[in-house]
Amino acid sequence: MSFLYNTLPEALEEQIKTLNLTLRPYQEGDENDFMRLLQENHLYLAPAFSKRVARVKALDDARSQIRQLRSDWENRRTFDFGVWLKQDGTYIGNIALKNLDRSVPKAEVGLYFKDWPTTHQLAQEALDEVLSFAFDKLGMNKLYLRCTSTNVSYGELAQECGFRKEGVLRSDFRGTDAEELLDLSYYGLTRSDFEQVQQQQQETHSAAVI
Repeated sequence: MSFLYNTLPEALEEQIKTLNLTLRPYQEGDENDFMRLLQENHLYLAPAFSKRVARVKALDDARSQIRQLRSDWENRRTFDFGVWLKQDGTYIGNIALKNLDRSVPKAEVGLYFKDWPTTHQLAQEALDEVLSFAFDKLGMNKLYLRCTSTNVSYGELAQECGFRKEGVLRSDFRGTDAEELLDLSYYGLTRSDFEQVQQQQQETHSAAVI
C-alpha cells in the first residue's frame, strides 16, 4: 500500500452539509447528472476539463468514470466531491483535491460549476468546506489552484477564500488546440493563510453577535 494511503486518516467523514448544499463522493446512480452537466457545459469547461469531457460521451462512460472516481477516493489518490443543492437535489458542480503530495503535504484544487457565474456564492460556500476538509481532516499544509485566462474567475473565487496569487507560469498548459500553449495563473493557500482567514471569520462573527 502506498505511503500516501498509510499517512491519511483511516476514517474520513464523506458527506459534508452546508446551509444550502450537500457535498459527497460520487456513487452509483450519479452517472446521469454527471454526464449531463459535462455535456451541457462542454464549451465552457474547455480547456481545463477537456479530458474529462472527452472521456464521457455516453452513459456507460459516465458509469465507468463514477466507478473510477469512487476507487480513487477509497484509495486516497484524489477526493472528488460532487455538489448538490439540499433544497431539491439538483447537481450543480464538482470540487476535487488532486495531485496529492504527502512530502509537503499539499494538493491541487480543481472545480467547476454549472450556470457560472450565477452559482458563484454557492461555489464559495462549497469551496470553504472543502478547504476545511483539506486542512483539518487531511492535514494538508498547502493547497494550490491553477487557472487559464478563460477561467480566471475561479482564481478570483479562490482569492475570496484566502488564496494568494503567486505568479504566472508561462506556456505551461496545452489547450484544446494541440498547437496552443497557455499561460497558467497560480494561486496558493498555506496553512497559516487558512488559519488567519478562520480567525478573521470568527472575529467578524463575534462582533456581529455583540
